[in-house]
Amino acid sequence: MLRTVLVLLHAGAGVGGLIVGLRVLSPRSVTAERRQWLRRLYAALVAVLLVAMVALVALDWPHLAAGARVAFAGLCGLGAVIAYRLVRGHREARLQRHGWQARYLDHLYFTYISLWIGFLIVPALALPVPQVAVPATVLATLGIGHALLARYKPHVLPHTQAPPDPPGSPDGSLRSAPSEGGR
Repeated sequence: MLRTVLVLLHAGAGVGGLIVGLRVLSPRSVTAERRQWLRRLYAALVAVLLVAMVALVALDWPHLAAGARVAFAGLCGLGAVIAYRLVRGHREARLQRHGWQARYLDHLYFTYISLWIGFLIVPALALPVPQVAVPATVLATLGIGHALLARYKPHVLPHTQAPPDPPGSPDGSLRSAPSEGGR
């Protein structure tokens, strides 16, 4: 009974985190006072997921083989890193020092992609060759997540750098000169 409750808490918080996490990835959405509850909700969902996971590992520990103990100890370690990155992301949003948006996004992306990996590993474990399916799932998820994040960042981060020089113009000579009248 306890194990079933812990599994439901873990899975429910994970699915909730996947849904809410999509909204908190944008630095713009977390700066508005009315949206800070989303950031807190995401943190609470991840906390419930991690606490339930650690409780499940502790409950099952006496019955686990040595290899499974290593794997679950590693998962608990990953959980600690997820918690650390979540706290760091929240700190960046709270302090809002120069360039905070990129750091916030990187921290929250780590937590969010970790939720996806956990969600996708479960079916991969049931495949005929899990020792191949699990690493392939992790690598595919990381690759797709990285590509999506790279496309997403320019849309949500402030543009603080000058645009790159046009192709074929190593010295930037094709760029229009700044106007003299504006000085």
